[in-house]
Amino acid sequence: MGLTRICKQIFFSVLILTLGSGILTAQKKADFVIVIDAGHGGKDIGARGVVENEKDITLDVALKFGQLIEKNYKDVQVIYTRKTDVFLELWERARIANKNHANLFVSIHCNSAGNKSAYGSETYVMGLRRMEENLEVSKRENSVILLEDNQERYQKFDPNDEEAVIAFEIMHSAYLDQSIKYAGYVENEFTRSGRSSRGVKQNIFHVLRENASPAVLVELGFISNHDEGTYLSTEKGKQERAESLFQAFKKYKQEYDEKDGRVVVEEKPVEVERPVAGLTYKIQILVSKNKYAPSAKQLNGLTDVEVVQAGDLYKYYYGNTSLVSERDQLLNYAIKKGFKDAFVVEFVNNEKLIGNQNYRIQFLASDKKYRDRDGKFGGLKDVLRIKQGKTHFYYYGSTKTYEDAQKELNYVKSRGFRNAFIVVFDGKKLLE
Repeated sequence: MGLTRICKQIFFSVLILTLGSGILTAQKKADFVIVIDAGHGGKDIGARGVVENEKDITLDVALKFGQLIEKNYKDVQVIYTRKTDVFLELWERARIANKNHANLFVSIHCNSAGNKSAYGSETYVMGLRRMEENLEVSKRENSVILLEDNQERYQKFDPNDEEAVIAFEIMHSAYLDQSIKYAGYVENEFTRSGRSSRGVKQNIFHVLRENASPAVLVELGFISNHDEGTYLSTEKGKQERAESLFQAFKKYKQEYDEKDGRVVVEEKPVEVERPVAGLTYKIQILVSKNKYAPSAKQLNGLTDVEVVQAGDLYKYYYGNTSLVSERDQLLNYAIKKGFKDAFVVEFVNNEKLIGNQNYRIQFLASDKKYRDRDGKFGGLKDVLRIKQGKTHFYYYGSTKTYEDAQKELNYVKSRGFRNAFIVVFDGKKLLE
């Protein structure tokens, strides 16, 4: 191996870092710059999700993450690589970080796999360790290069070239520990929020490779998985992911300040919004005489929509919260999805229906007449059957509060009746 060649590679690697990042000691000690990169965008949609595509999810999470930092840290400058649906080449994203002397670079992505059961978050840092294991992820995230005009600007890296490996490791060793630290915080926070984590990993990503700063690439989850893809398409899922990234940043920033000997100004504590006592908010998006399936085009891609039949009308509700801020976010999102007449409905917790009125769960409709012993009810007992015309409708349970009805609904769905919904009765007759 040529020692002179290695020395030259090391010299130019260090020179690139120095020129890219500026003279590190010249940074103002009061400033911390974080560059938040929403992966993909414009003509590059990224991975296709079961509900929403990668480029849209990453942008929403990036903006929410940045807003949390801006609200709670006056000494941190937040820079976004993109704030709208535009296409950026990979080298541009790194250039933005280097030009602004970033202290941390966070690139946000969503995962996808042919195996629809694949599930969980991953956070990557630059490195060679277990590279083959993570090859599919790097191929997908680097494939955006095929959409770029000047693909020759990306130098090929040969992991079998011993000299290239030495130069590569020296170039990125200065920031590896810090990158791993933040990546670990991110995955810990995802786990704390009740989600599944696949851990911190290493690989070569072009969006990280040219960065002269601690840098991570976060895969929020697999949007090819029905459950995780649906979760990441909701306002709740995006907000929770953004809050996990923010909590990880708080820990990273605190250690950064302490290590750097800064005078830590106590930040204004994050205001914790309290739920409105006794109320639950839902967004009514639609009233119709028709019963729509969850995947029906009339629901415009909204997920977790609740249906309640009262008389001959079906009411469709989106969201469920006791927080005013989240209520407003849900309403705005429903309007954004095309429901211009959507409005907020207040449900009084544990309020009982009057008189003989009660909630039941419709779980089956058939032209055949079934009985309990026929084994068609998935183990549900005391089923009420009502015939209308030539159709037999089957109902389970009888509760007085909406909260209990929701519990019954979840139980019925767990027995295999995914299209079940809530119906209001008057005694044992449908409410007219």
